[in-house]
Amino acid sequence: MLDTLFTKLKPILNSPVIIFVYSILSKWYIMVMLTALMVTFWVFKGLTDTGILQAAEKTVSAALKDTKSVARYCVPKILSFSDFWECLQNPPEYEESENELELQKNLNNLLNPKGQQQNADPSENQQMTNPYAQ
Repeated sequence: MLDTLFTKLKPILNSPVIIFVYSILSKWYIMVMLTALMVTFWVFKGLTDTGILQAAEKTVSAALKDTKSVARYCVPKILSFSDFWECLQNPPEYEESENELELQKNLNNLLNPKGQQQNADPSENQQMTNPYAQ
């Protein structure tokens, strides 16, 4: 079935009109995609240079740490509404358990198979260098 379809399409695909249309569409596609990639690169480079991405990363990391703290310490207090609400308003400081540190270490080993060990504490891994800095 595929052979018959291909044999019927072969003369159409060899037509100079199809080649012309395809070349115009591919040219425009490449022009639009390269422009989009360059704009995206320069936007993120500008956000990195001004420190906005680092500030957003710190904010998201703090929110995730608060979420883990609420899940670990406040959810067990859900039956007592006043205790639960107090815990939600002032969540305790989150401390990683040994199992979580072990999981983080194993995930880092999976992500860095060439022996490039990273610390289990993500705050110690913040020392990244910008390869585009001059």
